[in-house]
Amino acid sequence: MGRTPKSVDAETASCPIRSMFSRKKGRPSNAMAGDVEERILDAATSVFLQDGFGGASLERIAEAAGAGKATLYSRYSGKEALFAEVVKRTCERSLHLVFEAPQSVALAPRLVSVTQTLVTRLLSDEVIGLIRLVVADAPRFPTLAKLTSDAGRLRAIEAVATMIAEHSGRTLDPPARAQAKRHSRALATQILDAIVSPMLMRALMGESLDEVRGDIRSHVKQTIALFVAANALDAFQ
Repeated sequence: MGRTPKSVDAETASCPIRSMFSRKKGRPSNAMAGDVEERILDAATSVFLQDGFGGASLERIAEAAGAGKATLYSRYSGKEALFAEVVKRTCERSLHLVFEAPQSVALAPRLVSVTQTLVTRLLSDEVIGLIRLVVADAPRFPTLAKLTSDAGRLRAIEAVATMIAEHSGRTLDPPARAQAKRHSRALATQILDAIVSPMLMRALMGESLDEVRGDIRSHVKQTIALFVAANALDAFQ
């Protein structure tokens, strides 16, 4: 009695190697698309840091990412759009680290933990390199500064403001909630400017990054202590 032929699907399922080469053509899976996106952004970060914004080209970035130029152009309208995504991803990684920081019942220790984590990420080699790039190329590409501010500083302020506003857990009516949001945003701006600006200036002026990083904890604790002494956090306790 002859052997009954297996169906194509059955043979494919029984042979992993065959299945790799017999997938139907079509749109890539979300996982595959995400992998391409990450490779492009990794390559773009490296090329921008090495060549500067002005010296970088989409062709070089595509080559470094192992992707076709068509793939790159289908995702980004130009170099500024790609740089914006690099900055956005860097910011999202920073904020992700912030909200993985240990929670605390009291607001002041929580702010110490969150802002310390944020500044540590900000003073990483990669982020400082991107900020230096923006500062160097801002005269020729003025939109870079606003793009970086919108994607970085403003999003960090909004994230910390939300954390402050929601800390007490109190239920507020809409007008009181809107007022608390405005107050928390002003407070978050003051706190982050007081903590981040001096550390960032030291790093950009050429001080050793290791020395600046070594001062993060004491600087953050002293700054938050000033806000506590001024009773600035009382409304959100």
